[in-house]
Amino acid sequence: MPGEQAAQAPLASLPLASLIDVTIRANGGCSLSGVHWDIYPGQRWAILGPNGSGKSLLAAALAGRIPVARGTVLHQLREGAVEAHDLRGHHRRRGQVVCVSLADQQGLAAKYAGYHQARWNASEAEAGPTVEALLTRHSVEAINPFEILPEPSDAQAFVARRARAISLLGLAHLLHRPVKQLSNGETRKLLLARALAGGPRLLVLDDPFAGLDVASRADLHRILDQLGRGETTLVIATSRADEIPSCVTHLLALDRCRVFAQGPRATVSSMAMPATPDRPTLPRARRVAGTGAPLVDMRSVTVRYGETTILDGVDFTVRESEHWALLGPNGAGKSTLLSLILADNPQAYANDVRILGRRRGSGESIWDIKARIGWVAPELHLHYPPSMRCLDVVLSGFFASVGLYRETAAAETERARRCLAALALEHTQERTLGELSQGMQRLVLLARAMVRNPRLLILDEPCQGLDSTHTREVNLAVDGTAREGGSSIIYVTHREDDLPSCITHVLRLEEGRVKPEPT
Repeated sequence: MPGEQAAQAPLASLPLASLIDVTIRANGGCSLSGVHWDIYPGQRWAILGPNGSGKSLLAAALAGRIPVARGTVLHQLREGAVEAHDLRGHHRRRGQVVCVSLADQQGLAAKYAGYHQARWNASEAEAGPTVEALLTRHSVEAINPFEILPEPSDAQAFVARRARAISLLGLAHLLHRPVKQLSNGETRKLLLARALAGGPRLLVLDDPFAGLDVASRADLHRILDQLGRGETTLVIATSRADEIPSCVTHLLALDRCRVFAQGPRATVSSMAMPATPDRPTLPRARRVAGTGAPLVDMRSVTVRYGETTILDGVDFTVRESEHWALLGPNGAGKSTLLSLILADNPQAYANDVRILGRRRGSGESIWDIKARIGWVAPELHLHYPPSMRCLDVVLSGFFASVGLYRETAAAETERARRCLAALALEHTQERTLGELSQGMQRLVLLARAMVRNPRLLILDEPCQGLDSTHTREVNLAVDGTAREGGSSIIYVTHREDDLPSCITHVLRLEEGRVKPEPT
């Protein structure tokens, strides 16, 4: 076996990492067994597979984040030293192996924002660390002055790596921004910058392009290609073949929790990478407003936090039967705009904002508004309890609650089951959210958003982390909802080729202002 040969070889010829007859089990979810995998210095690997195939499980095991049920993981992270871990786990020198995934973003949210609305409340949004604070050497290397450990990396080398990471990821203008105020995409950039500043030998990136806009994805491709020419060995897990950087030399392909191909990219790609479907052109927005009643009506909306202006004089009206695409780069103000609609942002009271026919501040509660709006977003995903049964997750959509705290009627339970079935999720009903892959979790939260057939359906990056098959299923479901006429839709995405065909209008933001669409 490859891993056994690596274990017996001289140290100089050992791979950087080996998985030897490894079995990895998730709690009730996908299990991988009999995995043999060698990663040599100079190689750059991509783990490719559909949602639920075991990509994140394999990436976490490789990085030592989860124990293996059987077999051994070997790392030769520094010359003359081999470290192994099995079901008992092990410890490595700080910073040698770094993994960046959605779990890191969830951990950041849990630590600094106890609930998703905290970002919009000025008294809380200004609290907590800034981007700069999380990029200090003490933060990145988790230095504890009371620990007796090997000396951390050279301070000057860290400063150089930190400066390079900030420059590569374009974070200079965000250094003084509190972490709570970052957008989803900006937070992903921060986590990657922290990883790069640590100077890892092995860098494992799980779905690194999720939440990034077009320019940021292009920048990340260039960054990864640059890293691929350096000393860092890369492993990138993705469900989309078009996200694999050009620097990748080898592929490991997964399907249905089994490795069905691995080896040089040219050899494996024909088996593992399906043809990229034709990308439809973005539907042109109609210039004539719909005739239905306005569900959202905003006039000259401005939102500021301290000296930072997030929205600047935005006008936005959504009428019944209209279906809007809300587009713009990371940090353009899209999530802030949605927070005003969803009654999460107190600055709605200082602006001319009318939701479902009533001006904010006229006596309605936030729950009166939320009861008629369906919503799915990365922020909701970050804060949703992973221990909840998936059927209960969908049922919580009837009450717009993060968690289920009320009894439900039989008709509601039946409706929730139908929503799961519409997304081919019947098998998840009795499983917990945490037992599913991140992509499958997003589909369950989409069913939650649609369960009440709401008057307004807000889909904020609903296909983030989904493979092409599940993206098509989501958009077929959205198009079906639009045809039924029960919901008007606001659809946010950084991938215009992911937009459903029902979209009739476009609002594009840039630096907090409306950018006119070409005529």
